[in-house]
Amino acid sequence: MNKGTFTYCLLQYHHSQLLGEVLNIGLVVYFPHVKKLEFLYPEKLLRLKFAYPDVPEKTIKAYYKYFEQRVSELNNKPDIFADYELHRSLKNFVDKELLPNDSSALQFGNYRSSVIYTPDTKHLTNQLYNLYFSVFHIHDSDVNRIDESILLKKYKKLLLEFSQQHDVIKPTNKFYYDYSIAPNNTSKVTFDIAWEDEDSLHLVKPMSFDLKREDSISKKAYQYYGQFLDLEDVAENNNYLFDVILAKPKTKSLFATYDNAIRLLQKPKRVELIELAELNSYSKATAESALNE
Repeated sequence: MNKGTFTYCLLQYHHSQLLGEVLNIGLVVYFPHVKKLEFLYPEKLLRLKFAYPDVPEKTIKAYYKYFEQRVSELNNKPDIFADYELHRSLKNFVDKELLPNDSSALQFGNYRSSVIYTPDTKHLTNQLYNLYFSVFHIHDSDVNRIDESILLKKYKKLLLEFSQQHDVIKPTNKFYYDYSIAPNNTSKVTFDIAWEDEDSLHLVKPMSFDLKREDSISKKAYQYYGQFLDLEDVAENNNYLFDVILAKPKTKSLFATYDNAIRLLQKPKRVELIELAELNSYSKATAESALNE
């Protein structure tokens, strides 16, 4: 049921007044039908830090804390809202009670009204949050994505622990860095780490499928599937094992595509797939066979 309108404004970070660069980093909303204020903001400022590495993050978070406290105080004094006629103008209220309008980097602006189509203010605030701040979580996802370098770093860290070493592991006669094999006279294939046990030479390849799209996962799987097929003969002749350390996608909708990729990579001979949950035991086997002589 339509019960009028609510008003809100955006907290904006003005990095450069001269260039007019602005990013939305917070939001104040007033619901007149319940006489209540809400202050919304993203939990992390990664998008802002990507754009401006020198952003004063601690200062902004201190303002967040102040705005939260101030909004809570004002909600305990609903009579004050009538003095400002918030249903007509939110700006005067924000300027006097939250943050004066000046030329500083943090400013409230872009005042708007929207229809109250539901009395559920939680639903309305969730929609506003998703509209303005979901992009912050997209950047957060990018930063936390597990790529090949992170997989390799995890593996090396575990090797240090299991070999009881406290610095970089040095190559030995059974442990190698950047190990290259030449299946023909015109090309080489390099593996980040290689190690020997009694039966085989293990060639380690980190491979992350922590990607965003189905076609990216499928393309990557077929690329390495073809490469391992090309190397089957040389692997058989030299007792190579291709040990692939895997990272799966974080998005559940991509799990089925990832499973198809795994089934494809299992087809070539002498390929062993190591999931992250198995990395501890695999690292221990590496250390015991190639490092703890």
